[in-house]
Amino acid sequence: MVLKRGRTAKNSFFFIKFLENQAEHFRAAIVISNKVSKKAVVRNRIRRIIAESFRSGQVLKRSFDMVVVATANIVEKRTKEIKREVEQTINKIFV
Repeated sequence: MVLKRGRTAKNSFFFIKFLENQAEHFRAAIVISNKVSKKAVVRNRIRRIIAESFRSGQVLKRSFDMVVVATANIVEKRTKEIKREVEQTINKIFV
């Protein structure tokens, strides 16, 4: 439902589809396909960084459903760069 009806926010590393929900809490899915990296270690590292960015920000206080889909550009980026991009993109959504 989020992928069909949700609004989109993009940057060079990933895009976020989001939709306000009725559940009164935040829900997120992080999608990193084999096309991004064949190595599960790399995909899981990216997933953990994005999830940590959600936990450290104010996003958990909102009632949204989000799907984050990573692109191949994210593989070689450092943790700080990924976190900064996540925070900037989420700020665009909630402003």
